[in-house]
Amino acid sequence: MGLRWRSSARGAVERRAALLAELRRVVFEAPARTEPAIRTAAATGGTLAEPLRSYATKVRDESYRVTDADVAELKAAGVSEDEIFEVTVAAALGAACRRVDAGLRALGEEA
Repeated sequence: MGLRWRSSARGAVERRAALLAELRRVVFEAPARTEPAIRTAAATGGTLAEPLRSYATKVRDESYRVTDADVAELKAAGVSEDEIFEVTVAAALGAACRRVDAGLRALGEEA
């Protein structure tokens, strides 16, 4: 029974890995209002200009602290709602992917 479960679990991990890879591709590479480099930087902590840098860091590391004031600051700096949305999704996905990758490494799977 253990062998069957392990095979089934591996299949589930592989299916989810494929879905996550597609999500990463869409968020980081698909055409959007922001450049792929900006979305990737938001996800990884790469170089971003202020106020996007501080905002992306907050979304990645302390998302529970994001407030309407943060969004208002971005809008006041000329960042559009579409750009704010894209940076938010990219930063949140970056945080999620780091956690998934760490979990897979802990299970001895490829990240």
